[in-house]
Amino acid sequence: MAERSGAFTEGAIGTLKGRSELAELWLEHLLLLSMLQHTSGRWRWGRFVVVHPAGNSDYAELCARYRTLLEDQSTFSSVTVEELLDAGALPKTTVAALRDRYLPM
Repeated sequence: MAERSGAFTEGAIGTLKGRSELAELWLEHLLLLSMLQHTSGRWRWGRFVVVHPAGNSDYAELCARYRTLLEDQSTFSSVTVEELLDAGALPKTTVAALRDRYLPM
């Protein structure tokens, strides 16, 4: 699945196999890549987006490290909760609920 996707740099799959702090990101990204390769052809595009708090520098670093293993970054992205809520992409009620739950003042 990973090899057929063409998403990874040379040697990246060997790095990602097995136990590592990148394993969860890789497995979740593989789920998306498997959908894009499904024989039905139902999914023509997709992007795995990781949403994390701006203050979580460990997760931001993890996403940055994962990104270095990608030859094709079109199916992976990361964004902070704050950026997502400020983007105007979600309904106001959803933004308010998420701010209340994840960014209490």
